[in-house]
Amino acid sequence: MAEPYVLVVEDDPHVLTLVATRLEDAGYRVTTAIDAWQEVVQTQGLKVGLIISDIQMPGVGTGVDALKCLRALPNVSPLLPVIFITGMNLEEARRLIPPDAKTRLVGKPIDFNELRIAIKELTGLDRPL
Repeated sequence: MAEPYVLVVEDDPHVLTLVATRLEDAGYRVTTAIDAWQEVVQTQGLKVGLIISDIQMPGVGTGVDALKCLRALPNVSPLLPVIFITGMNLEEARRLIPPDAKTRLVGKPIDFNELRIAIKELTGLDRPL
């Protein structure tokens, strides 16, 4: 049986490629999206085990909007873990994210050790990034 995907959602192509490549090199099965709408669509259509999403993106909605939408869908587990990555002030970003035991926040530029720890806390998987 195939391992679930890690869905990386990021509108900056450089950050998207960097995160996706680091995860793939660590052995994760990765798919990507560039906005919140694609995040919702892919999560419903694929076996996604973790989302790593930017908060602020152009287009329809933010990463937080996508999380709220996904949490309301009956065919998506309310326990699906989400790690937000953001260049925003982290205190400001924390105020935007609803309280949820299955979410974490990592600032940009991304500290890949911090991302690794967040992945381990949420999924139990621990692979060097």
